[in-house]
Amino acid sequence: MNMPGVAGQQKACAGPREKTFDLDVIETTGVDLGMGMTFAAWTYNGRIPGPTIEACEGDRVTINVRNRGTTSHGLDTHAMKIDARKYGPVAPGATLKIEKTVDTPGVFMYHCAAGPVTDLHIKSGIHGAMIVYPRNEQLRPAREIVVVESAVYGTRDRNGHIPGTDPAKTAKNDQLFSMFNGRLDNAPVSVNPGDLVRMYFVNVGPGVSAAHVIGSVFDAVYAGAPWVHGVQTFAVPAGAGAMFEFYIPEAGVFPFVDHDKLAFLPFGFALAFASVDVAPGSAVSH
Repeated sequence: MNMPGVAGQQKACAGPREKTFDLDVIETTGVDLGMGMTFAAWTYNGRIPGPTIEACEGDRVTINVRNRGTTSHGLDTHAMKIDARKYGPVAPGATLKIEKTVDTPGVFMYHCAAGPVTDLHIKSGIHGAMIVYPRNEQLRPAREIVVVESAVYGTRDRNGHIPGTDPAKTAKNDQLFSMFNGRLDNAPVSVNPGDLVRMYFVNVGPGVSAAHVIGSVFDAVYAGAPWVHGVQTFAVPAGAGAMFEFYIPEAGVFPFVDHDKLAFLPFGFALAFASVDVAPGSAVSH
């Protein structure tokens, strides 16, 4: 299971007010996507998505980006209010340092910043989630998970390998498939009836994600104040994030899906929350 870890609000807000994170740009020859497929991706720290960055409202955040690739890269985090020129690009072998106090709670996307080719770089896998927890509002106890929706734009060969990102396909938003957390076969998340689940969600794209949990209703959604309640499906545009809270109402299986991209269910494009046994990557009929 490729579920990005989360330390949570209590640890992030009780820790030091100055936090430092290191990101290495790594151009891989093959990230394992599951279902027998690999992808020659560009990444932060060798994975899709990159590591989750967690901070608390009012923290001074420093991010060091080391470019270990063969072309220029960079970093744009939507959580920072900063001169856009400071995001890069950074040449191969060089390091970029970005520093700023974060003052807006929420779930934010971060991604490569490489000038006119930024879109191609993002769609090649260089992206991740950043969480800024509210300092003075205590979140409810919950099962917490980070989910990043993205896509792959390329052509797989007879061995299931996708040798890179196709610029023509990225320009048209013509994805081969969409996925959650860089996998086509995420294992189910084990839950119990009555559990409150909090999902920190980022949509890399393409297009709007129609976030929906089959068999439940979002009890609360935060995408910028105020909270909204009793939501069946919530629209998250590309480049945005949201916090979803929902209850597991009874024993069973409750898949999280993008209701606008159900055509990709045969590729395992559903993340199941389950209190019973269910196979990883199982398609969901709905």
